Amino acid sequence: MKNTFETKDLYLASLFYAKGIKLSDIRRDGRECFFIFNDQEKCNEIEKHYWSKEETVNAKEYTDAVKTLKGLLFIR
Repeated sequence: MKNTFETKDLYLASLFYAKGIKLSDIRRDGRECFFIFNDQEKCNEIEKHYWSKEETVNAKEYTDAVKTLKGLLFIR
């Protein structure tokens, strides 16, 4: 059973990244990019809180995560 979580949502991916979940890969499918993270269970829990607007994160860490992930999209 794989223990990874995939999303094409940049802002959700940025939240995972800001929360310290390891980005294991970025997969491209045509024009779409999927961010692949380790620890599916933790990602599921954070995603649940994200959509219910209950998750908190340091604003600077989140902004840095968005910039980092955007940057990775352009070098791959």
